Amino acid sequence: MRARFLGLFGASVLCMMLSATVFGQQPPSSIDELVALAEAGDSAAQFELGNRYLYGQGLEADNFSAARWFRAAAEQDNYNAQYNLAILYMQGSGVLADMREALNWFERAAALGDAPSQFTLATFFANGRVVPLDPVQAHMWFTLAASSGHKAAAANLVLYQEMLSDAQIAEAQAAASTWIEKFNAMHSAQSNAQDAAVLR
Repeated sequence: MRARFLGLFGASVLCMMLSATVFGQQPPSSIDELVALAEAGDSAAQFELGNRYLYGQGLEADNFSAARWFRAAAEQDNYNAQYNLAILYMQGSGVLADMREALNWFERAAALGDAPSQFTLATFFANGRVVPLDPVQAHMWFTLAASSGHKAAAANLVLYQEMLSDAQIAEAQAAASTWIEKFNAMHSAQSNAQDAAVLR
């Protein structure tokens, strides 16, 4: 199961997507199995356990435990957990409210290609919230999120670029292209390293 907060600045709408492949096998059939996997360091299980605690599914709702398990998964670069942890820091739910810490986790998830986190960063730069107002950065992050199919980012991008100069748009598009090139190169290198490890 893959569940994420959707929305910004206090809105928390649950989006549920079922997938047996998240765990690389059938999902755990019991809470005990899920806990065992999470404690063994499985980031998908840690993320799922965080959701179970957050929404009280099979466990008593506990935002502190949810934050703990989201952090464990987030530290292993699970961008879904990074996004959820960022939202918890924005809301002060299960953790002390800390917009700088929220920004940190949004940035980490955005760097991994997470479109909702990229959209959130775009709104931060567009509004000068947590970060200095920066229309070029806002446009770049809207562009990146929109290129991954984020509908709100695509809509905002159309409206937002009406407020920018041609030079600002060109700068933002160049920055987005550079980001995509680096992102693709990084993933290609990781894939090659994994293939080489399998051949050994």
